[in-house]
Parts: sequence; structure tokens; C-alpha cells
Amino acid sequence: MITDLAPAFRPIDADLSVWRHDRADETLFYAPGYVAVVDAGCVPEFAHALETSALTRWPALDALREHAAAQDTWRDLVARPFAPVCLTLYLNNECNLHCRYCFSDPGPQRASRLALPVVRSAAEIVATHCRAQNRPLTVVFHGGGEPLLDAAYAGAVLETVEAAAAAHGLGLFRYIATNGVMSPALAAWMAAHFDLIGLSCDGPPGIQGMQRPLRDGRNSAPYVEQTAQIVHASGTPLHVRVTVTAESAPHQDAIAAYVCQQLRPQEIHVEPVYGVGRARDEVQAQADAFVTGWLRGQAVARQHGIPWRTSGSRPGEIHGPYCQVYRDVLHLVPPGTATACLTTTTGEQARARSLAIGEPGAAGTLHLDTAHIEALRHALRREAPDCAGCFNRFHCVRDCPERCALDDLALAHGFRCAINRTLAASAIHDAADSLRAQYPDEAVCGGEVHF
Repeated sequence: MITDLAPAFRPIDADLSVWRHDRADETLFYAPGYVAVVDAGCVPEFAHALETSALTRWPALDALREHAAAQDTWRDLVARPFAPVCLTLYLNNECNLHCRYCFSDPGPQRASRLALPVVRSAAEIVATHCRAQNRPLTVVFHGGGEPLLDAAYAGAVLETVEAAAAAHGLGLFRYIATNGVMSPALAAWMAAHFDLIGLSCDGPPGIQGMQRPLRDGRNSAPYVEQTAQIVHASGTPLHVRVTVTAESAPHQDAIAAYVCQQLRPQEIHVEPVYGVGRARDEVQAQADAFVTGWLRGQAVARQHGIPWRTSGSRPGEIHGPYCQVYRDVLHLVPPGTATACLTTTTGEQARARSLAIGEPGAAGTLHLDTAHIEALRHALRREAPDCAGCFNRFHCVRDCPERCALDDLALAHGFRCAINRTLAASAIHDAADSLRAQYPDEAVCGGEVHF
């Protein structure tokens, strides 16, 4: 059994975003993204200096204070206007796979796709904000299906966004999430036209074939391996996305070994299956089983020097749920609706859930509903009472996406909340142990916390 370390972290002051955890002969002081390790004999002085803002001889305390400003950062995040700097495009709702857990449940042939005039208009909106913030435009090709099923159409969409970025004198970062099932020629084109490729693979052929088969039932693993080889040959960075089900949770060490050795990505992103869409009735792994497997997978990935990450809690980043209106993402779904939620894949779905934040006019110009955007952002500011004292509160997606933060159900703590806080606590302890090994003779040492 994995011990839930989260309850051991208790806030030291209601107005200060610092938590402490007493171990045998030392105390960990944690502020979002930073941990200080303090010998027992120094704890009273350290704690007093922290609470009174007294001058101190310890640089780690100054760094801890800086990270303790997370509450101010959070307030800025939820109060600032929606200013999207990333354009996420669900190009279509077609797919050549039949993944058992697909959050969108796409068909083999659906005509609905994004209209180019709407893409052009959305790119202009994002480019304007990017120019105001002096940052490059980011475009994400994703979807309720495979974005490269129609290569000519995908190329036209990409050219449309590239033109908007160029017109504003902006750099452009191009990311694509793909299932990798494509011809060698298309894989080579993809590698040449995107700056980062996110390849979905759930593990060795036995797991991949069970969870991500082709529509005719054949195993997709050979295609994925081939695409990864072509991407590597091009020199384009590659990340792998692993979705973990109840069946695959105990095998995350084997999954890590396969992905590291066969696909050789720069990073591996591991997520428990989203319990929406086709997976609405999917039984999740027990939180303890998922965490146990995740940590074993992380240990294997570390042996290969490859980060093994999850997005549910990111200690180095102040964030909340996956809501696009908080992430400064303008997200289009076919045929051209802007949505606030990544799990909506059509305009019809977005409107039915009151998550549509923009619609195209007759000429294809996208009109954002600023009043509705602000209403959604205001509703999303609610916080469950139990979150108030949690050390993970400033870097956790809560129970999103199964339980929407707009719904009262979000106030109940479930599976995703449990794994987020347990993995975050584990990361803090790992960082503390690493610091103590690096600085064994220092009474106080500190450093940043990352997965």
C-alpha cells in the first residue's frame, strides 16, 4: 500500500502559503514548487523567521518566501481578462482507431471539420494577444479524432495559422497530438512541419492492441513504432502520451521500459483515463494501484534519463483545472465553435453544456462572447472547503475532467484528487531526500520540486 503523505503537510499560517511536515530528525517546509529541509534543532528559529519576515542567514528561507506568494499569483490568474496566446484546433471528428476509452467517441467518417475562415479569424485574435505580450503564437493540432486523416486539409489549416503569425511578425510554435497511424510519407511531412510531436502509445503491443486497436481490430503498434522511428530520423522532438486504465495500471514499469527503449521520447506524459465519452462507464484503477504503478514506471524511466510526468498536479506551475478560459487557450471545435472545455468536440456539445464561448458569423469571423467567458471564469473561482488547507491547492486540476468545476459534484474529492495529492507529496519527499543527499552537512537546504 502507498501511504498517503498529504495529511502530514499542515499549513503553518492561514495567510501564508507554506506547509510543514515533520520527519524523524528534520522538518520540510513547502511552498508551491519549493521545499526547504531544516534540521530539527533549527526549526524553531526558521519557523519564527518565516512567520515574522525576520532577516535570516538562510537563502532557502528567502526562496521559500518567494514561492509562498502563490496565493497572489493565483488571484492574478483568476482575475485577469481572458487573453488567449495559444490556439488549439480540433480539426475534425474522424479517426482510424477505435480506442476503448476515447473521450470524444468519433466515427470513421464524419464530414464536420473546422472551416478555414474561422481558423483565420481565431488565429488573428490569438496573434493580437501574442503581439501585445511579446511572445510567439502557439498552435496545437488535436482533435476529437486524428488530425492528419486529411493531410491536404491539415496543411491548409497550418498555412492559414502560419500566415497570421507572419502578418503580425510573430514566431510560431507548432504542436500536434497524433495516434501515429499513417504512411511513412505522411509521418515525414509531419516531422518536417511541426516543432513538437505528441505521440499516443499505451505501452507494449499487447496493451496497445487492447486499448488502441485500428477500426478493423488490428494492432496499431507497428504503425506507432514506425512513425516514432521516422520522427527520430528527422530530429524533431517527440513526447509520448500514455493513457492508463485499470488493466494497465499495474504494468506501468513494463510500459515505461517499452516506451523508453522502443520509442525513445524526450518525455513521457502519463494520465489516468478520462472517464468521459466512450469511457464514461470505464472503471478506474484504484488510486493506490495507480500511484504504485506510476512510481514504478517513474523509476524505470529515470534509469533511461527520460522524465515521467503527469498533468494532474504540476508543482512547478501555478494552475487549476484544465478549463481553457483559465489557461489562455482559444479552442475551436467543428465546425467553428470556440469552447471552454477540452472534452467537448463539436459545437453542438459545447452549446448543450453551456460551454460555447464564441461562434462564427456569416463571413466566418469568430465572435467571442466576453460576458459568458467572464461568467464562466467567475463560476470557476469556487473552491471546495477541503481544498483551502491542502498543500496541493495551487497546482492541482481537482477532479477535472470527470467532475466539472462548474458542477457541484466537483466539491467531492475523488480518484483524481487522491492521486494528485499523493504524487505531489511523493515528489516533495523525493526532492527533500535528494537535497539532503547533496548537502548532508547543511542545517538548512532547499530546492525546487518537479515531477
